[in-house]
Amino acid sequence: MMQKITIKQSETINGSGVFSKENIKKGEIIEIAPLILLPIKDFKHIKKTNLYYYYFEYTNKHFVIALGTASLYNHSYSPNARYLYDYKNKKLIIKAIKNIKSNSEIFINYNYYPNSKKPLGDWFKKDL
Repeated sequence: MMQKITIKQSETINGSGVFSKENIKKGEIIEIAPLILLPIKDFKHIKKTNLYYYYFEYTNKHFVIALGTASLYNHSYSPNARYLYDYKNKKLIIKAIKNIKSNSEIFINYNYYPNSKKPLGDWFKKDL
């Protein structure tokens, strides 16, 4: 699975992004990432570090850091992929919701729901 993606400099933000190395079909799983579960009570510590920009909300008891490239996907209000949780196996799944052409950046909506237009908050300065 990982052969289909790579990390490159994003043209839309000042940083890295996840890009397709080949065409990816709508409905195809792009990545399955293991999760590191962290108790909500520790969030105040993460907020003081750069990990704050890479966490995912998970449950009312935990937030998570996703391994692999899962924490490096950039945000868009018009994403071509989405993330889903496999709670049983503690995994995050990135799945294409549109056909993605080779060499295209892969975007998710950080609000979980692909069609959500909810503002992301002060930590996120650029709306795509």
